[in-house]
Amino acid sequence: MTRRSLGFGAISAVALGGMVIAAGPAQADPAPSTVLVTAGEVSTFGTPTEVALTDHYLFVEVQSASGPQVVWRDRADPAAAWGTELGGSPLVGELVTAETDVVQIDQGDTNLIAWAREGGGSRSTSTSTTLGAGAQYLALRQGSSVVVQPVTEPTDTLTVPASFEGSSRGVAVAGDDVVVMDDQFTLTRYDIVTGGVLEQRPEVCSSDFNGFAVVDDADERFTMLSCREGGLLLDLEGVYRDYEVLERSGGASTRVPVQLGPGVVVGEYAYDYGYGTAAEGVFGGVTRSLAVPSDTNTNLPEFDLDDAGTTVAYVDAADDVRAVDLTSIASPVATEPTDTSAPWLNGLSIGAEWISGMPEHASDPDYTVTASVSDSGDPYFRPSGVARVELRYRQKQVHEDTFGDYVVIPGDTADVTSPQGSTTCWTARGVDNAGNAGAWAAESGSEQCITIGRND
Repeated sequence: MTRRSLGFGAISAVALGGMVIAAGPAQADPAPSTVLVTAGEVSTFGTPTEVALTDHYLFVEVQSASGPQVVWRDRADPAAAWGTELGGSPLVGELVTAETDVVQIDQGDTNLIAWAREGGGSRSTSTSTTLGAGAQYLALRQGSSVVVQPVTEPTDTLTVPASFEGSSRGVAVAGDDVVVMDDQFTLTRYDIVTGGVLEQRPEVCSSDFNGFAVVDDADERFTMLSCREGGLLLDLEGVYRDYEVLERSGGASTRVPVQLGPGVVVGEYAYDYGYGTAAEGVFGGVTRSLAVPSDTNTNLPEFDLDDAGTTVAYVDAADDVRAVDLTSIASPVATEPTDTSAPWLNGLSIGAEWISGMPEHASDPDYTVTASVSDSGDPYFRPSGVARVELRYRQKQVHEDTFGDYVVIPGDTADVTSPQGSTTCWTARGVDNAGNAGAWAAESGSEQCITIGRND
């Protein structure tokens, strides 16, 4: 699924919750790779420059004296003959992307879409065409709208309003969904079949960076954005928090585009001492380098993910096509949030008629206790939310030396009347919907006490 538009150079990959997600430079040897195609195998056509890898096909762009063209063969059969046509059309031009059994080629004023399914076929589209993940649909920009069509026929299935600034790529197609970001940074995900809105988020990127905001890619659950402040991964199911990837840390700066597979994100970065590529697992994942950083190598290859998101392919310095297996990095993505962090106490207060000059002493036996609790949740998952707040007190009567047992009161507020001369000490905690119970305030050193004055 090579994306030629907006490509700038160095790339990194990252595993998200299991998915591989790239984020800053990694000082490590490159991950082991295997040769898919040697330069000699396609030398009769030209020199390999780009590659697009699907689960079934291998597409290679080659350059020759007559210009660029794309050749292809069955990925599973290295002995298969190379083809120069698909769907009855010569694959002349620059490789844009490939999905499943469909390839998109830039032919200058138009794009060629060619496919192998149902006996094969091809058609021309505009240069603003975005081929969708899964190769069911493609999207075309038409003025201020986005038109979605089936890959194999120019029939408008859905038209959605959109507003784009400059040449930003503000649309992605994933299965039966189309995701659009407008110039106001509002992200909308539509169901292509029904036309219904599945998700809408205003101002997903900051609005103070000269309009730079791009929907880079999407699958049927996640949407990947490039914002000026970095990459942002959004979860349609709301299990994961909005997660920043390709962050500007350690002098790194994010660049676009990125690719999102069903388990992998591939993106680009540069940093203050050169360019490099890396694979860094988030949500507890592992780190793997895809290319050694270099002060002088500013032409690192562009990596392309296959449909399964477990293999990346690239053309190396010797013009051979290589692949890196990311299976050891990727892991299943969670379908339910994991909240192992208990709620924490924001504050505990006692509202009383306090006696001036006598700390923790009140003149009126009637007072109110109030607690505030928040659930921060897991660093990667959304919090389960506060289920309940509990107040707890212990009391020492006048002339007594010891406190009685703790008594728990449900709720975050209690109106209380304490006996004259008594001392009552209050604590609080929260319990979230995952069953995690916070520590009582007394255990964290924040117990609050009140002593009621005597009339005698």
